[in-house]
Amino acid sequence: MATNKTEFKIDMFKRVLPALDTRNKKLYENLSEEERKGFSPWLVQRYLSSAESANNEVIEHYLIMTNDIVNVNFSEIANFGIGKEKNHEMICKLMSIVGIGKSLKHPFIPPSTKRTYENAFKQWLFDNNHNINDQELDILFHSFTKEAAKDLLEQFQVKDKKIIKSTNDL
Repeated sequence: MATNKTEFKIDMFKRVLPALDTRNKKLYENLSEEERKGFSPWLVQRYLSSAESANNEVIEHYLIMTNDIVNVNFSEIANFGIGKEKNHEMICKLMSIVGIGKSLKHPFIPPSTKRTYENAFKQWLFDNNHNINDQELDILFHSFTKEAAKDLLEQFQVKDKKIIKSTNDL
């Protein structure tokens, strides 16, 4: 039985992610028409946000920069009225800012389904970053010192004593 489903080809691991890692801002405009049809900004963003490295700062860099630069207003940019091609090109350029200049391995981290955490500070982090999954949340949570966590809560004017006290677990 034949299907009407069209498969579009783009090599995520040999073409897209290495170009973003090396900050190639012309990646999208250099894709063929067929590759552009297969370009999925959401999927690329999921891969880009996770990086394998012996250096935790590199791992944190990819997660934080992807969330701060690409994920902020992602839906608004993706649905902006200038057309799918221009939107994808803009998102791709934002993704290229995340790269550190050399190619890395980027494993896929599926979106989280777990919604509650024992540590109140970790729960607060999740509640304020609800688009991240458990692995990303763990990386973010463990990147804080007790002092940095308390400073963050102070900046956000969090008064909940349970949340503040839970930073002692860091």
